[in-house]
Formats: sequence, C-alpha cells, structure tokens
Amino acid sequence: MTQERPHLRRFVDSITVPRAFAAIMALTTLFTLGAAALMRVAEPETFRTFGQACWWAVQTVSTVGYGDLTPRSVDGKTIATVVMIFGVALVPTATSVVVAILLEQNRRRAGR
Repeated sequence: MTQERPHLRRFVDSITVPRAFAAIMALTTLFTLGAAALMRVAEPETFRTFGQACWWAVQTVSTVGYGDLTPRSVDGKTIATVVMIFGVALVPTATSVVVAILLEQNRRRAGR
C-alpha cells in the first residue's frame, strides 16, 4: 500500500470545481492567444491583424470553424492541426478533471 504525501493531499483538498474551471479557462485562453500569435507570424498575409488571428484561433479551438479565414502554408496548417486537436480534447479533459476532483473529495469525506 502506498503512503500519500501530505503536500499532495493538501493540494487535492484545496482544489475546488470553480478553481479547476478557472485553471482550465486560463489555460485555454493562453493557448488560444498563443495559437493566434503563432498564426500571425506564420501567415501574416492571411492573418493581417492580431485580431483576425484571434478570431481564427477562437473559432478553431471551439471547433466552430466558419472557414472565413484559413491557413494556406504548411506551417499554418500544422498550427491549425494542433489547435483543432486541443479543441476536440478540451471538453472531455475539463469534464474528467471536474469529475476526478468531485470523486476524490467525496472519497475523502466518506473516509473521515
């Protein structure tokens, strides 16, 4: 039987659903802004402003994909592929994190 580390237990106990949601939203926002910046650098002729690149990144990470702005270069398409995979993985990952937190907190309460 493995022994829990006290600092890990304190960390798990300190996590709440709102904190987990805020962390997921912060990560998603940073990822989306980073993708927009990369796309702006990779394809300045397609994404003429950072605002256009942000619009593309938001619609791509959310998997809406209007198609009004699309990458044309290999670098741009590679960035787009990563953003699409992140967008598709985001909802199940966020759901899994929240469920894991709730289950762990419930398990700890039941053991007390």
